[in-house]
Amino acid sequence: MNNELTVSVVIPNYNTWELVQRNIQALLRYDEPWIAEIIVVDDASPIHNPYDFPEKVKVLRNLENQHYTKTVNRGLRAAKGEIVVLLDSDAYPVQSFVQALVKEYRQQPELGCVGFKTVDEMGRDSGNFMTEPSIWSLVAGQQLHKYLAPYDIFRSKRLLPFSCAVSFRKACLEAMNYLDEAFRVLDADNDISMRIHRSNWKLQYNPNYVICHTGGNSIPRDGKRVQLFYESRWKLLEKHGKIKAKRLVALLIMVRLWVEAQILFFKQKKGKIPISKWQTRKFLVNYFKKIMTHSF
Repeated sequence: MNNELTVSVVIPNYNTWELVQRNIQALLRYDEPWIAEIIVVDDASPIHNPYDFPEKVKVLRNLENQHYTKTVNRGLRAAKGEIVVLLDSDAYPVQSFVQALVKEYRQQPELGCVGFKTVDEMGRDSGNFMTEPSIWSLVAGQQLHKYLAPYDIFRSKRLLPFSCAVSFRKACLEAMNYLDEAFRVLDADNDISMRIHRSNWKLQYNPNYVICHTGGNSIPRDGKRVQLFYESRWKLLEKHGKIKAKRLVALLIMVRLWVEAQILFFKQKKGKIPISKWQTRKFLVNYFKKIMTHSF
């Protein structure tokens, strides 16, 4: 292993110590000789770590809650390996993969990022990438865009692997200045992937590296997540120059959200949905109204 690239694994955690333990056990079971260190970054969990981790595991604890992106960046910066594997706490390998991954990086010096395939506990592909988004993912809305995506002429074919199961060359991370902490949670991974695609580094998705990811331990799928999605996605598209007519796009989004808000208002009045769904659309209508009125 003297001529091999060294590997660090980073796992962010918030109150998921049991899942972290499962992840670590699987990593060491399959790939211990190939892993130099495992860094667990605890985002000020109120629950104390009940496990005695092996010597290769280092726990870094935030003094106060920093949220996902800053927590991940702390681990990525602390990693000493030339290759850094980033896994969510609720993700874990189902087979050996690190040796093959090292070989792939070694054979391609320009390779900066490799995304992994994720499966559910039944072994079914759970999807660990998306294509680079366009403004229509916001104009049409998440649900409608799923059906219209194949007809989106603005959609890029570039793949963006999700951060729940991905790897980076440390030199690439340093060149990108790590994740952009302006994205507190959502779209931080999409942003760094888009930046890598626009750089001299190469990004690819390899389904031969399989990680089980059950999901559901990061952000609840509620009105708050919807709000975060719109705010983060607008910020992402604006940052990468994908919004050409800002006032018009904001108007189109605002009109659709206003229609949704009216429908949801009557539904929540009848007790068919929680009031938070209506409140979220109402907030977003005002959010895009401000963008529209302040854009010139």
